[in-house]
Amino acid sequence: MIMIRKFINRIDDLALLNHEYLSDSFSFTIIYGRRRVGKTELISHFQMDKPHIYFLADKRGTSSNLHRFRKKAADLFEDYVPDLETFDQVFEYIKTKWVSRKKLIIVIDEFSYLAQMDESIPSVFQLIVDEILKSPRFYLILCGSSISMMELSTLAYSSPLYGRRTSQIKLQPMRFRDIRGFFGKSKPDELIKIFGASGGIPFYLQFFNPESSFCENVKNILFAKEAVLYAEAEILLREELREPATFMNILFAISKGATRPNEIALKSYMEVKDLPYYLDILIRLGFIKKEHPVTERPVTKKTIYRINDNFIRFWFRYILTHKDELEQGYKEQAVEDLNNSYSTYLGETFEQVSKEMLIYMNLSGKLPFHFKNIGRQWGKIPRVPSGRNNYEIDIAAINSDTNEILFCECKYQDKKTDSDVYLKLKEKAGFVQWQSDQKNYFALISKFGFTDKMKRAAKKDDVLLLTLDDYVLHE
Repeated sequence: MIMIRKFINRIDDLALLNHEYLSDSFSFTIIYGRRRVGKTELISHFQMDKPHIYFLADKRGTSSNLHRFRKKAADLFEDYVPDLETFDQVFEYIKTKWVSRKKLIIVIDEFSYLAQMDESIPSVFQLIVDEILKSPRFYLILCGSSISMMELSTLAYSSPLYGRRTSQIKLQPMRFRDIRGFFGKSKPDELIKIFGASGGIPFYLQFFNPESSFCENVKNILFAKEAVLYAEAEILLREELREPATFMNILFAISKGATRPNEIALKSYMEVKDLPYYLDILIRLGFIKKEHPVTERPVTKKTIYRINDNFIRFWFRYILTHKDELEQGYKEQAVEDLNNSYSTYLGETFEQVSKEMLIYMNLSGKLPFHFKNIGRQWGKIPRVPSGRNNYEIDIAAINSDTNEILFCECKYQDKKTDSDVYLKLKEKAGFVQWQSDQKNYFALISKFGFTDKMKRAAKKDDVLLLTLDDYVLHE
């Protein structure tokens, strides 16, 4: 399958790199983030019109990488390959040869491979940073896909490189709003289907053909065992984790609806007391997220866990579930499952995108007040029998300084949202006793728009009504 390579957005990340490049002192940036998130594309776009040495490390060890790196350096200067035996000697060679007043960018991509194969590498690069490159003429960038190894070798307090960077970028997946750049005139509903399966990972997005239906795309690039993305989740987990089987059991349990520690442990075949260790690692890697009611303090025991990575969530829900059939080349059951359940599955994705929309509007000053925290809200209904005494609100956003709170309900359904949804939201909001003098605001976000009755109620009560078109199609 032919992929169309595009570079989209990353405005803030490019601005940071250019700021470092234009500074009057030595620059040293750490770039890290999950596999396929677009780190190398960001670097390539940044360095294309600037003098640079770009080196991609591999897992063959120090000697092999050193030989290739010194050749890269010699190529820049159109020189013979120097007979140098250490990385610091090669950097001394670069320092001597580089006489231009322009800043030279030196990129070591997949630095985590070097550090993984040779534990002395961080100390070697400490020497390089402290004694060789400490000049306004150089910009060092160390980049890596193994989040755990990059944090250990460059960012951790125990690392020899700790405190020496002048900036760092943990590159995040693209926002839903920005993926439209990959798909031209595709409608928001089609975009959210793609986003629910791929997240904002540029490499994954490039496999989706905008001329084909979502189902056809999934059959070709996710349900086909010869396709690149079919085994991607397993590769991603094995690259980051020493015990992938245990982590996969946990992710599978969460993908099937287990959200509380007791439920997750039971469905993962493990003791509850052993779970926090694994959950903390999955959170740090960005695969899951920990949630508590937004009006409560983070230390509350009201905690749930949800998958934070759309591709991982889709892979566990649809590919791993049907792995036996897909391995034999039978896609029919997986496709039938997708057609029957994907609209329900996308409810959580729609909430995620709705939250992103409200954050964007908050930054743009388009809401009734400026909120400082946003998340889900749930709790108990007083004086109601157990089993019927729970309430849940999709999104709540608060400002603790002004005691203002916005309650929001998200409806991903193929019909217009009516006023009964608003009335139910008001009822649930009445159970949220956050502040004695809190001021409540209300919003509804709907896939299919709103009935005339709801529009009249919104005008009367000043309720904010939003659709994906308000976010994706309008600046």
